[in-house]
Amino acid sequence: MKMMSIVLLGGAFLAGCGSKPGEDDRYGPAAQWAADALLEHYWNDGASGMNNAYPYAEEREGHLNYWWKAHAVDAMVDAYERTGDEAYAEKAALIVKSIIKRNGSLYNEFYDDMEWLALSALRLYDATGDETMKGYVLKLWGDIKTAWWEDELGGMAWKKDQRHNRNACSNGPAAILAARLYDRFGDEADLAWAKKIYEWEKTHLVDPASGLVYDGLVLEDDGRLNVNRDWIFTYNNGTFLGAAVELYKITGDEAYLADAEKTAAAALKHHSDDATGVMKSEGTGDGGLFKGILLRYLANLYEAGGSERIRDAIYHNADALLAKGSTQDVGLFGTAWDRPHEEPLDLTVQLSGVFLLEAAAKLERLEGR
Repeated sequence: MKMMSIVLLGGAFLAGCGSKPGEDDRYGPAAQWAADALLEHYWNDGASGMNNAYPYAEEREGHLNYWWKAHAVDAMVDAYERTGDEAYAEKAALIVKSIIKRNGSLYNEFYDDMEWLALSALRLYDATGDETMKGYVLKLWGDIKTAWWEDELGGMAWKKDQRHNRNACSNGPAAILAARLYDRFGDEADLAWAKKIYEWEKTHLVDPASGLVYDGLVLEDDGRLNVNRDWIFTYNNGTFLGAAVELYKITGDEAYLADAEKTAAAALKHHSDDATGVMKSEGTGDGGLFKGILLRYLANLYEAGGSERIRDAIYHNADALLAKGSTQDVGLFGTAWDRPHEEPLDLTVQLSGVFLLEAAAKLERLEGR
């Protein structure tokens, strides 16, 4: 019966995809359809969490994928914030606890993985007031701060046994987390951390001309900084502009908003197909999540005072996904938002499609539609 309701909602929604944004309530129902399809195809009652891929196969579940599951928490919090349905919040809490149980510890060898879990658990705490989640966040933050190098270079390391690598993926989310912790709990040290991490990333990993964010750098044995300018990923741009938005909201400093807008414009241009305006595929596995993360923080930027081109880009990609990239009868999304999915379909790829539709639904609510 649950699957039938998803099919009917998806079919009813897709039949109206020719209408323009604002003509009716379009993206809210689409986000609901996507959230329900996510649970239908990925939720595992026995594990109290999300499977790594659809269709289920035991050999695909051998690895935890700590950070993938942290983003599944975000998906449930999105649905809870949109609907007020406590079942989503309960699922989110179960996923957090299942990550910890399966991992054997709250902590992880990858600093960015812990940052993602801390960010999603903090959102769950914000939504529900669950003190257990707050405790997890504060413990994670204590460990995350050990990533900072107290040397002339500074910056947050990526992995506990590879501290010579200092990457956007560990600095951007850490700056967002520190800023949000300051906003929630008022510890001035957290604001100092947010500013310090943000300025480090801007100085070392953000192209001053374009605003694009490089993946990372390595401090070589001879002291040279080897910046990887070849890897420019959506999610690194997303977390940098996301940190800028958080600092703008706290400080009111327009320079942060300008930084965010610059990086947003560059990221959308760099990562979108020139002919279609639809964001490019970044593959499966970890890369499947990258676009969805960017879309989350673009929506936050628009909410903070971002430009209409951000709104238009989100709606355009959502329309492409619903018209060409979704499978009407099952509600699954592919690596390219204007083409159907292929199986097996990693959780990461599906989450990005869900995040896109949640971002469009959020903008629709903001505009009072």
